Amino acid sequence: MERNSLISERCLLRGAPNARDLGGLPTVDGRKVRAGVLLRSGELAGITDADAQTLSQFPLRTVVDFRTDLEREQKPDRVLAGVRYIHCPIVQQTATGLTREEHADPYAAVVTHAKTMAGKERAFMCAMYQSLVTHDYSIAHYRQFFAHLLAQTDGALLYHCSAGKDRVGVGTMLLLTALGVDWPVIVENYLITNERMAATTDCLLTAVKDYDLTEAERDVIRTFDSADAEFLTAARDAAAQRCGSMDAFLSQALGVGAAERETLRARWLTEG
Repeated sequence: MERNSLISERCLLRGAPNARDLGGLPTVDGRKVRAGVLLRSGELAGITDADAQTLSQFPLRTVVDFRTDLEREQKPDRVLAGVRYIHCPIVQQTATGLTREEHADPYAAVVTHAKTMAGKERAFMCAMYQSLVTHDYSIAHYRQFFAHLLAQTDGALLYHCSAGKDRVGVGTMLLLTALGVDWPVIVENYLITNERMAATTDCLLTAVKDYDLTEAERDVIRTFDSADAEFLTAARDAAAQRCGSMDAFLSQALGVGAAERETLRARWLTEG
């Protein structure tokens, strides 16, 4: 797929390499997502002073944190003045390849998962993505996310999980669908994660090189750290199947009907 020239791949935050502005993404009716108002990211624990200055210039008003309680305790967001922090956990407990909770020997845990999942990792990831739009707990919290998007009246809103890949990936898919962005553009933006996470994945594979993993087991690690169109498509299709269509899922499951979509578009879009 060719890169859309309206999609910025510039690294927004040095301390959160998967952070990016959704500004410039085109909608099917010829509008664009406004620049500097909708930001997706991984965790903000490591953002730098320069990053904090960048966020203050938007200006950032709201951070919605999709992580679990334990993830937040282990790597709390850097607190910025004038910013409201909202906890909106998308899952209740650890799910391999989804949450990034720390353990006494994190590499041993990674190796165990790799050995257990070898050959089954893609099916696992598809099922995990489907669960984000079929489990009542996850749906309820994505519904809360949209309530915050509808309530915001000024400044920028940033939402994040740990890596900015799975929970944020599905949340972004739902948001951009509501805004009227076409599916190929949604997928293209999602896949930027692979470029942003490549160095982290390489470091992890190097760290476990002495654990005698087979190439199939190393592929599990690569898969768990990757964005893949098949995974996002599994979530989209599961949402549509649950309610009959994506429009119906937005309306019935998330409370984002025609009126709410017009409110979102008036707030977050600009004329092309």
